[in-house]
Amino acid sequence: MNSNYIAFEGIDGSGKTSIIENLSDILNSQNKEHTIVREPGGTSVGEGIRKLLLSHDYQVNPLAEALLFCAQRSQLIEEVVLPSLNNGVVVLSDRSAYSSVAYQGEGRGLGYEKIYQLNDISIQSNWPERVVLLDIDPEVSLSRQQVADRIGSDKVEFFQKVRKGYLKLAEEFKDSFLILNAENNIEVNIEAICNWLEIDNCK
Repeated sequence: MNSNYIAFEGIDGSGKTSIIENLSDILNSQNKEHTIVREPGGTSVGEGIRKLLLSHDYQVNPLAEALLFCAQRSQLIEEVVLPSLNNGVVVLSDRSAYSSVAYQGEGRGLGYEKIYQLNDISIQSNWPERVVLLDIDPEVSLSRQQVADRIGSDKVEFFQKVRKGYLKLAEEFKDSFLILNAENNIEVNIEAICNWLEIDNCK
């Protein structure tokens, strides 16, 4: 396996959780120590911020949203991600700082570069080594959702901007990104991920 910090990205409803669960099962079968983290969340502080960010009970302005994501991310990096990596543990992350660049930078219109720089500070430049981007048409992904959180219930036009942000990131950091069609059969995408990450006997 050629990377220890791997993030899974995509707009809401792209199937990140299922991919991560399948990859975790494979690593378990190989006795490869790993941990799964999610954003927002992953720590007691982060889970508290998650409830605030995703609740329909609050109106959060775009900049406050971006700063709250950075706060929970800073805690997660310091408390979980770096200690795990330092101990040789693989980190599978359901979203990462790249999400904020796409969602708040592009989707909310706060600025791609500005939100990238803000997140770079919050994570002390500890970006994921590899990023699996599950690309999907927003209209398809949103039709998959049964109950949407505050951010997930936004309009399709918002998610079209987010998707463009993700594709822009994938182009800028092409050596770190693997783009997959989220509508593919999950076994096809798992095989592609295993080949890319050089995971042996990936079944």
